[in-house]
Amino acid sequence: MSSELERLTQAIEEIWTASQSTGLDPFPIHFDIVPASVMYEIGSYGLPGRFSHWTHGKAFHQMKTMYDYGLSKIYELIINTNPAQAFLMEGNSLIQNKLVIAHVIGHSDFFKCNAYFQHTNRQMADIAGVTAERIRAYEYAHGERAVEEFLDAVLSIHEHIDPNLRVIRKPRYPAPGAGKSRPKGTDYDDLWLMRANDEQPVAPVRSRVPEEPEKDLLLFLLEHTPQSEMQDWQRDVLNIVRNEMLYFLPQMQTKVMNEGWACATGESLLATEEGFVRFRALYQQRQKIGVSSGAAGAIHPIIDFHQEQQAPTLRITTRRGYTIEGALRHRVQLHDGSWAFLNEVHTGDRVKLAFGADVWAYQPVPVDYAPTPADASLSDVADAAGCSVWTVLRHQRGRVTRSSDAITAALASTVYETRREGKVLSSRTSLSPPPFVNESLAHFLGYFVGDGNVTKSGVCLTCGDEEYARRLADLTETTLGLPVTLRDDATDTGPRWRIEAHSRDLLRLLAALGIDLGVKAPDKQIPDAVLRSPKAVMSAFLSGYFDADAYAGPHGVILSSASAELVKTVQIVLLNYGILSTQRPKPDGCTHLEVKGSSAVRFRQEIGFRVDRKQRALDAYIDGHHWFKQEDPTDAIVSIELGQADVFDITVDVAHSYVANGFVNHNSYWHSRILRDMDLSGEEHLEFTRLHASVLSPSPRGTSVNPYYVGFKIFEDIERRWNGDLTADEHRDYARENHGPWPHKGKGREKMFEIRELENDVSFLRNYLTRHLVDELDMYIYRKEGNEWVVVEKDWRKIRDAIVESMTNFGFPYLVVEDGDYRRAGELYLRHSFDGRELDSGYAFKTLRHLHKLWGRPVHIETRVDEQPVVWTFDGENERTEEKPALS
Repeated sequence: MSSELERLTQAIEEIWTASQSTGLDPFPIHFDIVPASVMYEIGSYGLPGRFSHWTHGKAFHQMKTMYDYGLSKIYELIINTNPAQAFLMEGNSLIQNKLVIAHVIGHSDFFKCNAYFQHTNRQMADIAGVTAERIRAYEYAHGERAVEEFLDAVLSIHEHIDPNLRVIRKPRYPAPGAGKSRPKGTDYDDLWLMRANDEQPVAPVRSRVPEEPEKDLLLFLLEHTPQSEMQDWQRDVLNIVRNEMLYFLPQMQTKVMNEGWACATGESLLATEEGFVRFRALYQQRQKIGVSSGAAGAIHPIIDFHQEQQAPTLRITTRRGYTIEGALRHRVQLHDGSWAFLNEVHTGDRVKLAFGADVWAYQPVPVDYAPTPADASLSDVADAAGCSVWTVLRHQRGRVTRSSDAITAALASTVYETRREGKVLSSRTSLSPPPFVNESLAHFLGYFVGDGNVTKSGVCLTCGDEEYARRLADLTETTLGLPVTLRDDATDTGPRWRIEAHSRDLLRLLAALGIDLGVKAPDKQIPDAVLRSPKAVMSAFLSGYFDADAYAGPHGVILSSASAELVKTVQIVLLNYGILSTQRPKPDGCTHLEVKGSSAVRFRQEIGFRVDRKQRALDAYIDGHHWFKQEDPTDAIVSIELGQADVFDITVDVAHSYVANGFVNHNSYWHSRILRDMDLSGEEHLEFTRLHASVLSPSPRGTSVNPYYVGFKIFEDIERRWNGDLTADEHRDYARENHGPWPHKGKGREKMFEIRELENDVSFLRNYLTRHLVDELDMYIYRKEGNEWVVVEKDWRKIRDAIVESMTNFGFPYLVVEDGDYRRAGELYLRHSFDGRELDSGYAFKTLRHLHKLWGRPVHIETRVDEQPVVWTFDGENERTEEKPALS
């Protein structure tokens, strides 16, 4: 037992330390370990030591029965005091208690910092014990039955206090019938005291009590119930109940917010059903697509996205050259199928590679390109000026002509680019690329990335094989619809053929496909359009690239490139085919990528060369071996480096794993932000996953909202948006509504703490439950029609407003005191602010009976039944319903 307490004590200290780095500022917290019976007693009473009443006992019985039958469980319980009091249940596992500890730290921070808690009595737990003793004394003096019946009456209306009372204090009202001093005169009294066109003053209208409708029913009863109807001990009990409700009020106002209170780097390449996508782009687009889970052909959908900025990282590199960088607690799969955090692995450990995952894009990538209008030529300038081209040329050389003024105006109106220094452009053939990135275009792109360059007016490809050069020229011409030139540009070292296509539109097309035309050889990359293409298109690209930059020989296939990043990407893509390769940095700054053995066989089957001599060399290498050693789809770690970077994570349904950079990675569950730095075992992680998923699951009943789930999702969305990770639609909506770009980038955590301090549930939901979230959470409004439940509303604004409306006044009917001296007989008149939902007449009349017990005189409530205004009355003996009269 002592060892368990030591482990728990250590966990509390570690979690507290971890919480400080997040910016949380909780009160000191005292933890108690209690049996289930005590936990549920505190949960049902709301405060330890609170006064006894049968309603608390009923709540205890319901909660304890649900627990005994395994239907529900209280995981965390914290009292808003300073220092805070938190309770852990006996029998909880260590990971359950760690979750509770992390959660209550967030609650205590919220209690301390939110504006709605600033006026709560932080000593209420002690006060509750004292007031409970006073009520027990009243039971002894006046009888248990009398006190219980009075509490029954008070607790029947205890929700009807003013949630804004702490902001604007109401004045004390005089008792009905008491004298009231005349207000101080003003220069405008004659406007109120004289009839129109009559100089005789009239008697002022009787002052009503209250002067304005009063929301705080308990306060009104305290200040206005006649002394003859309420004894001092009863007034004290009423005040005790009201003060406790004021203590609980902020928790009622902020339940969703309070309950709401990653991990590889952005360049990591993930295999998805839409091709290879970098983590940062996937996070920014928020596409809930299927991703490879590591098993051959297995795809599972993303259900959540996460990001953390500038986290400490570790980069591991394997013997073959595979690398991944992630947060310290990012997990990768080892050779035996187990999982390890990056800060737990060592050089020499073997990790599992995502060998032959075979997950590719389903759909081809559209070619997003539109031809641009031809630039103005000197002929256009001459036509506009009404002269010859030669006159325009003389003008450009500085000679004075009779058309000088007209030429100057024509040069401006045609926006002629004078940097061409007089070159007359001939008409050009329009570029006509295919509508999608197909195999022909991909092969051209592959060869261009390997051995192409940009000229002033287009592109140039070079090749040492005449036959292949002619085929490549034909492919370029037919694929792009452009005339190309092919010429023998022999050098001293051997034959060289030059293929040229003159078209600035071609340069625009290449840029649109994701090729950076300004980069040098060391920075080349596979275009994004190719990475997101189906397998056949990727194979055609790699064939073209290997034709340009690779060769085959006695040592298999060897790719050579000055771009280490390009080689790294090719290696990851090859692994998806089931082709293992090894990187070899060379002294000249190039990196070789070697494909040998049975992987060379798969390379020939899946990709191959189109340069005949290279394909023959590959065939000779393969045919020269009778067999190849079976390849090991694991690799040894050879280096581990520290770093710092933005890290990203996704939650993958079912498999909880995904392929990135050729490694099999595990979900990191960033929402356990505090727990992530704890030393959890694999078993603890599994238990935490199950536990956290159950807490964050959507409500099983459409009539309620799980505050854990909705609050968490809204806070997560706020952090995303204020960090600047907006979708294209969100950017467009903001620009349209606010006439400018999103200005809050990098302010996610700051915005969360600002909201934590200032908002309550109503404003939180009103301001931050967005269309994006309503769609993501699949929210809708439904009702029962006959024997079926029918969806009646999916408009996000109406859904948001309905949720906000349900939380207004905490879901209770909104009642105000309209008149405390109704009919000048001291009767109490309440008005129900009708919101479309009728009162339950049976419950309302029971409440009127309790209210009559407190007020001592007839009580009335104005409401609506079948759209008609009515008044329900209880006079101490009889109940009746009348049409609404005019208040006198």
